[in-house]
Amino acid sequence: MDVFELARRYHDELGIKEPSMATMAAELFDDLGLKMAEFLREEGYAVVGTKFIDYDKSLVIEVTRGEKRFEVTLRKG
Repeated sequence: MDVFELARRYHDELGIKEPSMATMAAELFDDLGLKMAEFLREEGYAVVGTKFIDYDKSLVIEVTRGEKRFEVTLRKG
């Protein structure tokens, strides 16, 4: 799958609105972020948002389960 198709999936499945940010997520993490979100959904978590920190190294996936809220950080080493 090419980076632009992955970027569309990051946009659709994780709600990354800005096209350049979705493309950056695809370039940095390939499909890891998408797989992580899929795993979390299968475990009963709901993805409620995403954000970047450090501008180019860390993608934070915000999830909830019941009343609890968590952040899962993917960080490029």
